[in-house]
Amino acid sequence: MTSMEMYSGSVDRQQNAAAEQARIRLDAGLREWGGQRSALAADDLGRNPLRRVPRGWPEGTATRVEVAAREACVIDEQGARTEASRLLWSATAKLVGAAVALGVPLAILIALVAGS
Repeated sequence: MTSMEMYSGSVDRQQNAAAEQARIRLDAGLREWGGQRSALAADDLGRNPLRRVPRGWPEGTATRVEVAAREACVIDEQGARTEASRLLWSATAKLVGAAVALGVPLAILIALVAGS
């Protein structure tokens, strides 16, 4: 293994670890958001439901969640397009394979019925 490959592997591991930490922050932020929404929508709201949540909670929580979501993504836009294209071709190949796999027994069955 060359030093460049070792460095690249190290960088990938660091990026994945950072993305995992961001995913954990994202989950926590979404749980916080859900809890605060539940507090606002509780049955016994009273006259001022906003006293149940911190001031500025929607903007602050949304910003934290958005940043965590961006940091949790280890693939860039070009990589996402490439992956989407690869998945599309893979799905197309699987569908063609399934059609062929279904077509062969069907052709045999038709041949047997037509030959009788």
